Amino acid sequence: MISARSIILSVLISLPIVIFAAVGGYAIWQNGNLNWIWWLMTGCAVAAWGLSKLWKTSPTSARKQHHITEPTHWTPRDRDAAEIVRNYQLAVESHTAEQLTDPHFYLQQVQSLAMELARLYHPKAADPLDQLTVPEVLAAIRLAGDDMERWMLESVPGSRMLTIRHWQLLQSAPEWANKLSEATWVASVLLNPANIVRYLASKWTWGPVSVQIQSEVLAVVYLRFIRQVGYYLIEMNSGRLRGGADAYRAAFGQRGQTDRPLEVNRDSKFTNSPPITIALVGQVSSGKSSLINRLTGQVQAAVDILPETKQVLRYQYSVSQPPVTVTLLDTPGYGESGASNEQIRHIQHALEVSDAALLVMDAHSPAREADRVTLEQLREVYASQLHLKPPPVVGVLTHVDLLSPPLEWSPPYDWKTPASTKAKSLHDAVDYTMEVFKASLKQVVPVCTDAREERQWGVTEELLPVLAGVLEDAAAVSLLRAYELQLDRDRWRILLKQVASGSQQLVRVWIDERLAQVVTSSE
Repeated sequence: MISARSIILSVLISLPIVIFAAVGGYAIWQNGNLNWIWWLMTGCAVAAWGLSKLWKTSPTSARKQHHITEPTHWTPRDRDAAEIVRNYQLAVESHTAEQLTDPHFYLQQVQSLAMELARLYHPKAADPLDQLTVPEVLAAIRLAGDDMERWMLESVPGSRMLTIRHWQLLQSAPEWANKLSEATWVASVLLNPANIVRYLASKWTWGPVSVQIQSEVLAVVYLRFIRQVGYYLIEMNSGRLRGGADAYRAAFGQRGQTDRPLEVNRDSKFTNSPPITIALVGQVSSGKSSLINRLTGQVQAAVDILPETKQVLRYQYSVSQPPVTVTLLDTPGYGESGASNEQIRHIQHALEVSDAALLVMDAHSPAREADRVTLEQLREVYASQLHLKPPPVVGVLTHVDLLSPPLEWSPPYDWKTPASTKAKSLHDAVDYTMEVFKASLKQVVPVCTDAREERQWGVTEELLPVLAGVLEDAAAVSLLRAYELQLDRDRWRILLKQVASGSQQLVRVWIDERLAQVVTSSE
């Protein structure tokens, strides 16, 4: 949308012209009120110029709302692609008005952007665009076109009457406005030479303001265009459009014309995985079993073993408000030397079916290298599966009651702004863990899962609110996984259906041709 600043400046510039046209030059001349009209034009021009100087706007902040936004289901590679799109948007400052009103320039930008994104997703291909399917390309064109059409109709005044010719004329709009103003002031000065002062004031203010408005209008359309096209080029290269535009919208919803990231469609037929599945990862004796008992509110027995593994135990329990079934996956604990290849395989399989993960660590044991290496190994596994989004990982520090001073334990503790020695120990333990793992962990929370109820702390107060905060990311992980599986599962069924439909059409054409030949020969 055009900024409020530009709208106000446009009103100040246009107001005198509108009043002049409405009242009528002849009537004003007859009544002797022509003089105040010239003062009004000068006053509005000076006000617009002054406002443009006082009301400064940063190009970055003013146009940030039009920059591409990242939905929760995007993978790390998709976010790298978004940076390429943002670079194209930032280049708007270097484009001329002539370029920004030329349809061919927009086509060239799309072709260039499409090639750069394709190279990111298919770096080893001689021609990366060759890797795309025709339905993917058509779906991207349709989705981007639908979004731009909706935005133009709903957000751009007069868009229903706007032609390509009108749009191209915008490049010379300030020049026309200046010529109109010059002609008006020439007549004014001829009638009253004293108006020369007001003419000079208007000339020095009108031009710069009109150029500013023109630049913002053209930039907004360009930024919006690159944003929508870039978004669906990313979706296309990721493979998520291979099922077509309708299947994509059914799973991910309607992006629409808003500036918010795309929301997950919670009613999608693809969201058929368990409502919440959480994998627990950690060293031996890190406290995973105790944490499971605290999360469920009772001592739990494993429901079964996760398929395709021998060591991942699965626990299930129900939450009444809101009604949801929670599945906890207890992965095999590893030693201080790190996880073995087999353990990594089991943990990886658990994460592949999980919406989120908890890295459980003993707070009073400083050995974090095994946990760091394990997360790094899992990150490398996901780096080879770029079409999937890694589940968010939350760090959980257990046995925090044993931190210095070990004999003190009187929860709750405000560890974020510590006022006691124990709270300071909690704060330092969390800070140290975040420093070790950096961006690998969403957050780190301290808990005590002691069997004695009076010593328990942190699961309800700290961990559950954090889990609620990552559930949007978790839902995106689940959705993307289910969507990919659904597309792959339907691939052969759709192919057979297409072959059957095509065969029927060929048979009908053959029959029609034979009948036509019979009719022709009989005549």
